[in-house]
Amino acid sequence: MSANLTDSMISNEVHNLALLKKGDCATVTGVSTTGGADQLAMRMRLLELGFAPGEKIRVVAESFPRRDPMAVRLGNTTFALRRYEAAMIQIVRSERNVA
Repeated sequence: MSANLTDSMISNEVHNLALLKKGDCATVTGVSTTGGADQLAMRMRLLELGFAPGEKIRVVAESFPRRDPMAVRLGNTTFALRRYEAAMIQIVRSERNVA
């Protein structure tokens, strides 16, 4: 783990991506699973897509009215994630948000 990631983990609480709103930024700390083959497959897929520890992410859009799915920017790619998928991605919120 890099020093920058460790410092931000100390100063911020770990949450999951599903809790963020449009414009919020964060750093991925891990991808969790609650068990079962489907959850394990989803975890592996999220890791393959690049939701790896240390990656910077930003919520760029949310559907209306229930905010599901959400659009997340990871590097130069935008992904649409359902809230239950986003809940598997553990994050540390960044102090600076971009609208």
